[in-house]
Amino acid sequence: MPRKPPSELRFRRIYSRLSDAELSAAEQDEALSLEELGLESRSERQALAFGVYSRRGLENVMREYGLLQRLEERRVGPLEVRLSFEDAFRPRIILWSHRYQAATVDICLRKASGTDAGVPPPLDARALLFIDSLVLQHPGRAFDWRRPPMPGQVHPGLALSEDILELTLLMARRVGAEGMALTPSSFAAAWVYARSFRFVDGMAQGRFVSLRRAGREWPRWLLAWAVELGCVRGPDGEPVHFTPSPMLASFSRRFERLFEDKAWRGAVQEHSRLPLKLDFEALQDRFPWERMPQGPPPDPVAEVLAYDPLVPV
Repeated sequence: MPRKPPSELRFRRIYSRLSDAELSAAEQDEALSLEELGLESRSERQALAFGVYSRRGLENVMREYGLLQRLEERRVGPLEVRLSFEDAFRPRIILWSHRYQAATVDICLRKASGTDAGVPPPLDARALLFIDSLVLQHPGRAFDWRRPPMPGQVHPGLALSEDILELTLLMARRVGAEGMALTPSSFAAAWVYARSFRFVDGMAQGRFVSLRRAGREWPRWLLAWAVELGCVRGPDGEPVHFTPSPMLASFSRRFERLFEDKAWRGAVQEHSRLPLKLDFEALQDRFPWERMPQGPPPDPVAEVLAYDPLVPV
């Protein structure tokens, strides 16, 4: 097993010391009024995400982990933690920037089962936490050539994806799930999740490995656009596309066996060996210059994309 980074180990220590009272804490004005109103319990006055987390409890958690402080260091604050529900088991967590009147973090979660992630029997009924959507962005920052836009990005990211994902993984453990699942919408998103998640389908995992290898000499954003625009070619010259497929981070031994299965490992091995390459001629024709930052790209990128400063883009 790879050694856990210090930040992850620190999160685990904080996780172990947080109490139920901190996680389900009532709002200050609510706590003061309970006795006056003669209510028997806080649950009659507030909704708890997964029966565990209140809005104030989530704020407590994020301050303990240092996430709110790190976000405010990125000049997106002051921040408001919002918690809304379709129901108690489908919460939406938003960190709202009052400075920019926009969400910096927006996570939609739901309780699910192995079936939702394509897990085969007998694990299909086991409990999972599913990330339906995840947005991490700095709404006040513009893209530049150090961090150009990825496919699907409206604003630059926050460089906090690992911390946010680790927090959601710990939330899943807290509510008794045996794993966390999601379906990445793009190759770029799958790359972000790949540190903690693997594809349930071994063929999808293997193809993802091949796609990453095809662009190992180039910046991640350039490879992401090549995949998005159908500019990665297989052995016969056919375009190789990214197909969304469920990914899973497992917490239990029985879920971990999915990735030890001989058929899964064989599929990964077979499809990770695909000799893929970038078609730079096609990428030059299709490249979305209108979405890129002003000014010339770095020299190696300018060369392969045939950038001409005299030609309007």
